Amino acid sequence: MIFFSESALIEPSRLSEWGEWYKGHLAAMTSVPGVLSAQRFAALDRGVPASLAMYTVTSPAVFENEIYRRVRGMGPWVGLVDETQHRRNLFDGLDTAPEIPEGGVLAVADRAAPDRKGFDWLRIAGLDRSTPYRGIAVFPDAAAARRVVGHAVPLYRPVTSRYAGAPEPRRNQFGQPIGWPITPEWKPALKPSITAIEGRFATVEPLDADRHAADLFAANAEGDGSNFTYYPYGPFATVDEQRGWIASVSGEATRLFHAIIDKASGKAVGVASYSNITPAMGVIEIAGLNFSPRLQRKPAATEAHYLLMRRAFDELGYRRYEWKCDSWNLPSRAAALRLGFSYEGLFRQAIVIRGRNRDTMYFSITDREWPRIKQAFERWLDPGNFDSDGRQKAGLASFR
Repeated sequence: MIFFSESALIEPSRLSEWGEWYKGHLAAMTSVPGVLSAQRFAALDRGVPASLAMYTVTSPAVFENEIYRRVRGMGPWVGLVDETQHRRNLFDGLDTAPEIPEGGVLAVADRAAPDRKGFDWLRIAGLDRSTPYRGIAVFPDAAAARRVVGHAVPLYRPVTSRYAGAPEPRRNQFGQPIGWPITPEWKPALKPSITAIEGRFATVEPLDADRHAADLFAANAEGDGSNFTYYPYGPFATVDEQRGWIASVSGEATRLFHAIIDKASGKAVGVASYSNITPAMGVIEIAGLNFSPRLQRKPAATEAHYLLMRRAFDELGYRRYEWKCDSWNLPSRAAALRLGFSYEGLFRQAIVIRGRNRDTMYFSITDREWPRIKQAFERWLDPGNFDSDGRQKAGLASFR
C-alpha cells in the first residue's frame, strides 16, 4: 500500500529549515513497524501542495501503531503548515512505492476514475480520501514527462533519497516485537582478501608504501589540500611523510587500505579503506576515501566504489555496507546518495578531529538492496553509456 502526505508552509522563507527537519522526520517514520520506505518530493507546478511525501506501508494497521502515533505529524511546524493543502491518503494498487532517482520526476494524477495509459492507478483505501484514484508515473526527467503529459498532470522532483524501513515485526512468546530470523544458509562473512580487483577504468589493490607513496603524493600535489580537511592526517609535505602515513596504517586488524589505480596512466590516484570489519555480524564500512584531483569526478572513481562493494557483498558475504562522514562534508554526503546509500541518521558529537567537533552522518547499503544497486552500476559502466570523449550519457541514479 502507498501512503501520501501532502503539505505546504505558510512561511516560504523557512522552506530550507523545514526541509532539514523533514529528513529527520522521514528517518523517524521508517522506524515505525510496517513503514517500508519513505521519500519526499517538491512540486514543479503551482496550484498543488508544495511538498509530497510517499511511503510504502504494509497495511492500515500501521496507523494504529503506538510508535507511529509518537512520530506522526509536523511536530514543531504544526502552526506553520498550510492546513488548506495538508492531505493524507492511503491507496491500494501497488505493494511498493517506486524509488525516484535524482534527476527523475514523479507525475501524480488525481482523478475520479483512471483515464491515462502508462500510469499505475491506485485506489483510495483510507485516511482523508481526498481523491478516488491516484495515478503515478516515473519519468527520467521533467522534459520527458512534459512531452507525455504536458501540464495536465503535476510533476514532483525528489528532494531526498529513498529511506528504507523495516517490515512488520515478528513477535516472540511474550508478544514482544523481534527482528526477522537469519536464514540458516547465511554464514559469518569472510575477511577481505589482500588481492587486487580489476575493472575497466580502475584497479583497486592493497595500499603499499613502496608502490604507491610517490604516485599519491604527486597526484595530491595537484590540489590545494582541501581533500584532507575532514581527516586527521595530511596533506603531506613530502613523499617521506606520505610513505610514513601508509606504513602507519598497514597491517591493522579492522582496516584494510587500498590504492585506486587509474588504468589509463597506471598510477595510484586515490585511497579507500575497508574499515570496522566485523565478519561475525556481516558488517563492513567503506572509509578513508581520499580521491586526488586526478580521480575526482572520473569514471574510475565510480568504478572503484562498485568494485569494493561487489567484493564485500558477492565475494565476502557481508550483509551491511556502511558509509560515515562529517556532517559538514557536503561532497561526501552527496556522493553517498549518488552511489545508492540510504541516509540513516546523525550521531551528534561523535568524535573530535583536528580540535573540532564532528557530528557524523550514517549511510548504508544492505544485501537486500545490493542487487538493484549492482545492476545500476553495471548499466552505468557499460561502454554504451559513454560517448567518444568518455563522457557519461546518463547519470548513475537514473539507472536505479
